Amino acid sequence: MFLKYYLFDKNYSPTLLKPKYIYTRKKFMTDTEYKFYLKFLPLTNNYIIIPQVNLASIIEKKEKGFCNELFRNIDYAIFDNNFNLLLLIELNDKTHNNVKRHNRDLKVKKILESCNIKLLTFYTHYPNDKDYVLNRITKAIEKNN
Repeated sequence: MFLKYYLFDKNYSPTLLKPKYIYTRKKFMTDTEYKFYLKFLPLTNNYIIIPQVNLASIIEKKEKGFCNELFRNIDYAIFDNNFNLLLLIELNDKTHNNVKRHNRDLKVKKILESCNIKLLTFYTHYPNDKDYVLNRITKAIEKNN
């Protein structure tokens, strides 16, 4: 088809063949998310930690219909070695102060509460040293079990 237009169509324009949207690869985690992830890597001896978990992969909507509200990512999920969900973790930076983002966070919190799933939130404007992070996560997991 391309060759046909190229050879025979006087109105041919190479720009017509360019994709409508241009995509590019991006990092799986932001630098901030990755640095925070490194703080609780020692927990991988006992738990499975997965970043960027979509709610739709861990929550099922009981009612029929669209479940758009579940197509949101949580920064980290912690599972036991049988992939039983133990805890979700959100790392909030200044973007979470945005009204839309704040409303999204409230929706997520309500969904998680309705499923009895614990969400632990850390804020980037605090130091979050490694011992503090590990201690808080460990206590939250123990409390939930």
